[in-house]
Amino acid sequence: MQSKDIRTLVADDFVASFGEKPTPYVARRIEDYSFEYRPLGAGERDFYIQKIVGVLSDHDIVRAGEARLGQWEEGWGRHIGLVAEGFDRSALIPGYFGKFPVVRWQQKFIAPIDHRFEYRTFAAIQDWLFEKYLAKADAVYEFGCGTGHNLLRVREVNAKADLWGLDWTEASQKVLARLKDTGIDPKINGRRFNFFDPDRTFKLAPGAAIYTAAALEQIGNRCQPFVNYLLENRPAICIHIEPINELLDEGNLLDFLSITYCKRRNYLSGLLPYLRALEQDGRIKIHMARRTFIGSLFIDGYSVIVWSPVD
Repeated sequence: MQSKDIRTLVADDFVASFGEKPTPYVARRIEDYSFEYRPLGAGERDFYIQKIVGVLSDHDIVRAGEARLGQWEEGWGRHIGLVAEGFDRSALIPGYFGKFPVVRWQQKFIAPIDHRFEYRTFAAIQDWLFEKYLAKADAVYEFGCGTGHNLLRVREVNAKADLWGLDWTEASQKVLARLKDTGIDPKINGRRFNFFDPDRTFKLAPGAAIYTAAALEQIGNRCQPFVNYLLENRPAICIHIEPINELLDEGNLLDFLSITYCKRRNYLSGLLPYLRALEQDGRIKIHMARRTFIGSLFIDGYSVIVWSPVD
């Protein structure tokens, strides 16, 4: 039986996710997003757990990796023709957000009232990090940028920065080119970049800031070439909003299912241990490694790592 108890997340509810009180800017954004939801009853919770277990039992589960390039080309290509003067920015939001009627919040399932709830929690994490770390950067690079929808959020806290969107699909660069050519953001640039084989001829601007957002999850255990590329270019700050299994609690059922799902889908693994090893060697400083307790039906996918190279 469905609960009729409607609740709303407010800025103070995100303290546990961020580890600090949201700034006035972020608090306003959270209020504008209108996070209404209802708790799940025990029967509903069991239904969705059974759904996850069923998917995990599927021998034909789709695994992330290089073989999926064509699917990403097709997916981002659907957005090219939607970019025009006066367009609705929601046209850039990937279709995988809000696919299911429940999301993860603080190690529980909840049922959003609005299907945009998941995307908005993802946006709130970005609002927090972008204001905190990117507001004064002269150049900001998003690796694995897709349609560039996250870059437009960077612009809301930084009016002057040169924005770069890098992605392994040609379709992504076409979307960004339309954002630039139509005047939606004249200072946005696109370039092809492959996490599996980083282009070392592409150099970051001095003092650059970089981030990834639900992008590294697609590279499995092959994060080292990209991290090494970043070390060579020495950005001022590196931000990752990704599924980080090492920050989850295997003793919690929902966390365990998230970890198992990531392994079955060949999602990101090994990033945090590699960064910790680099920190131990004195090569980088990890400023934050934090789970936000926010995610989708299948994964707690929006943990945060912030680091920078050491001079």
